Amino acid sequence: MSNITGPHPVTEMTAGNRRNPEHKTDRTVRVQAADGKPINPCHPARARELLRKKRAVRVSRHPYTIRLLLQNQAETMRLLYAEEESA
Repeated sequence: MSNITGPHPVTEMTAGNRRNPEHKTDRTVRVQAADGKPINPCHPARARELLRKKRAVRVSRHPYTIRLLLQNQAETMRLLYAEEESA
């Protein structure tokens, strides 16, 4: 029997799931206040919105971290915590 037509072991790697099982996907973005102190993380879509509206800047790529800008910090924190309460 050839390797192509022979029996195949059923494992995650051969069943088509090529993701590394040890790789944990973290679906949150870390957030820092304007002074650099960590606050509650947010959803990636919220982080993209804050960056697009120039209310935050990217600090680090891995782990992805944004820092709120001082002039918009109070309003932005209200948005972040309103999202948390509604979830």
